[in-house]
Amino acid sequence: MGRIPSSRSFHYFLIALIILTITLYFKFFFFYTDAEGNSTFSFGSPTPYCNNVQQAPEIVGEAVKFPEVTPTTKTITVTTTATATLTPIPTLAPVLADAPNKNPEPAYCNYCTPTDELCKRYGSFNLARSRAYEGPNARLKRVIRKLRSGQKIKIGIIGGSVSKGHGLTDRRHNWSHIYAEYIRETFAKSTSSDAANVEVELINGSVGATVSEYMETCFSEHIPKDVDLVIIELAINDQRLDVLAKGYENLIRAIFALPLRPAIINVQVMALMFATITMGGDLHTAIAEYYDTPVISIRNVILPHILRSTQLDSSDTSVEDYWFEHDSNGIDLRHLGLHGHRMLGDLLSSFTSRVACEAWREEQLQQSTSHNEDPTNTVVGGWDWAPYESDRYNGLTPSLPNPNEGESVSEYIPRQSLFQKFDHTTILRPATPFCRTTNTLAGTAYYSPYAHLLEPLPAPLSTEGPDAFAMWSHPQNPGKVWLTAKKPGVKAAFNVQTSALGRVRVTYLRSGSYGLGSVWCWLDDNREKGKRLDGYWTLKDIHVANTHAIVEDATPGEHILHCEIMKETKDPGGGTEFRIVAVDAL
Repeated sequence: MGRIPSSRSFHYFLIALIILTITLYFKFFFFYTDAEGNSTFSFGSPTPYCNNVQQAPEIVGEAVKFPEVTPTTKTITVTTTATATLTPIPTLAPVLADAPNKNPEPAYCNYCTPTDELCKRYGSFNLARSRAYEGPNARLKRVIRKLRSGQKIKIGIIGGSVSKGHGLTDRRHNWSHIYAEYIRETFAKSTSSDAANVEVELINGSVGATVSEYMETCFSEHIPKDVDLVIIELAINDQRLDVLAKGYENLIRAIFALPLRPAIINVQVMALMFATITMGGDLHTAIAEYYDTPVISIRNVILPHILRSTQLDSSDTSVEDYWFEHDSNGIDLRHLGLHGHRMLGDLLSSFTSRVACEAWREEQLQQSTSHNEDPTNTVVGGWDWAPYESDRYNGLTPSLPNPNEGESVSEYIPRQSLFQKFDHTTILRPATPFCRTTNTLAGTAYYSPYAHLLEPLPAPLSTEGPDAFAMWSHPQNPGKVWLTAKKPGVKAAFNVQTSALGRVRVTYLRSGSYGLGSVWCWLDDNREKGKRLDGYWTLKDIHVANTHAIVEDATPGEHILHCEIMKETKDPGGGTEFRIVAVDAL
C-alpha cells in the first residue's frame, strides 16, 4: 500500500479542497425548520423560494407519491410535518387536523388499558392467543350498529353438550349467558342509562352428542330464522373427518342464507380425553377463514399452560382441575367447568369489545369525510385498499377486494365450496332444508318452538304396539331423546320433502358400549337400493350422532323413508337396539 504524500504543498492543497467543499455545501444545500415546525431539506439556497412552497407528498398505500416537477424547476423540496409518522400499512384514514373528533371514545375502547378488567385477568398475551382468526368482521360490525341504535338482537347458539351446560347447576354460569349479559351491560352504557333498554334474546339451541352433519340441515329446529348473530361450538363434537368438515361448511352457508344474513362467530373448546389432541375444530378453522368468520379458541390459551405445567411436573393436574368439569370419575377432560365457561365468555367479550371499538372509530372517520377531498376515503374502510400505481397500470386494481363497493364485497359468500375443484362457472345455490328431529329441547328445560318432532307414519307403514319405535330419553340426561326400538323386524316410516339436492339422510346414535344394532333404510319402493346403518362402532368413549345418506339423487317433492331393524348386528354382545335422532332432506 502506498504512503500518503507528506509534502507541504500537498497539505495546502487539502486545506483548499476542504474550504471549497464547505463553501459549496452552504451554497447549494440547506436544512432549516420554519415557525410551524416543518422541516425542509433543499437543494440550493432556500431564500429565493421561501414564498414558493411546493406541494407535500401524497401517501398512496405503502408508497409515497411525490408531486410533479417540471424540467425547468431549479429546486426540489420535500416537506414533512415534524410530528407525523408514516404507517407502513394504514388500516384507518387519519383524522384531519381541521376536523377533530369531538366524541369521547366509549368505554369498550379500553382494550388492555388500566381500566380493562379482562386484560388484567388474562393478560394481552393470552387474549391475543385466543383470537385464532379475526378478519375484518363486517357482519359483526353491522350487528353491533343495530344494537347501538337501540334495536333488539337475537343471538343463537349452535353447539354440543359443553354449550348446553353439561355439569352446570346454574345456567347463569354458562358461557353463552355470560356473553349475553356482557352485551346487555356494555352497550346499555353506550346507548342509555338503563341496561334493560338494550334487549338481547339468547336462544341456546345446543344439543349434546350431535355433529355438524346433523346441524347443517336441522339447525333451524333449534334456533329461530330471524337471528342476528349465531355462535357455533362444534370443535370437539366433530372428529377430524372431511365429511364432517363439509357438514360444517354447509352449516355456515345455510346460516348466511337466513333472512337477516346473521354474523357468525366460531367458538372452539377443547377436550383431552380422545386419541389425539387435534379434533374437527382444526378443520373448522380453515373453513372459517374461507368464509371470513372469526374464531375464538380456548385451547390456544389453556393448552400451552397445561403442557408446560406437566412438563415441569408430570403429576401436576392443577390446571386441568381448575378449568374442567368434575364428575364421579374425577376430572372430566371433555367438558369445561365453571372457570372454563367463565373464561370462554370473557374471551368472547374482549374480542367483541375490540370489534365494536374498531367499528366506532371507523364511523367517526366516516363522519369527518366532509373535510376530506380524497374520494377513496369517503367510505369506511377506504384506506384498507389503496394499491400501488404500478398495480393500477398492470390491471390488478379491479381484481382486489375493495370495501368501498359495499356489502357485496365485505360480506361476500364464495360461490364455490372449499371442497370443490376451482372453475369459472359453478355457483352454489342454497337449498331448502327439511328436518324432523327428536332433539326438540332448546336448552335444559323448554321445548323448542321451532322444532318439528320426528313421528313415524301410522300402520301399516310403521309397526305399532309395545315393540314399536317410541321416544326414549336417557335417565341421567333427559335432554337426550331418541326414537328407539329393539326387536328385529320392527319398522318405522317417515314423510320427507326433498328440494334441489335430492338428498335424504338419517341421523342415529353410534356407540361402542350401548349394545346398538343395525337397520336397513330405503326410499319409497326401492328397498333393494337401500343402505345399512350400524349403531355399533369400535370407537371407545365416543357416543355421538352420526348422519348417513340413504339416497342422493331423489326427485324434488314428497317421499317416504322406511327403516327396519335387522337381525344381523355388529355388536359383540348381540345387541339390536337402534336409536334414531332425525331424518332430513335437501
